[in-house]
Amino acid sequence: MTAHSAHTDPRPTGRWRTAILSVPLLCTAAVISFFVSISLSNGHHAFQSAHCRYTLLPWTHFAVAYGGLAAAVLAVAVHVLMFRSARRAGADPRPGWQSTLATFAFVLACLMILLTAGMVAVAHMDAAQAAAHLGKPLCEG
Repeated sequence: MTAHSAHTDPRPTGRWRTAILSVPLLCTAAVISFFVSISLSNGHHAFQSAHCRYTLLPWTHFAVAYGGLAAAVLAVAVHVLMFRSARRAGADPRPGWQSTLATFAFVLACLMILLTAGMVAVAHMDAAQAAAHLGKPLCEG
């Protein structure tokens, strides 16, 4: 096999298949972070309501929201880079279940970028509201 024929092999390498499986893992991390972020936000609102006072937003809200956003962006970036590298090497990145799973996760990760970015915005809005009203009662009466 010559050096040129190695670049025109239509199948992706085993290393490529292993690397592309990080896309579903990162997408799963983004989905989990999104739901945890919603739960944390609801829990913070419930805590404030129960104590009838504004409290500062814990750092964990920001960490989970930004972590989910980072995981979603990384999933999209890895997918795009891996498919471009396979095409550049002359391989067809589409055959195999790994590619199909990664493509499905890529589409979901694109949606998760929007949703987790929304949760980042919600965390910042909650923090701004709490900081603006710190020390004031939440409940009337």
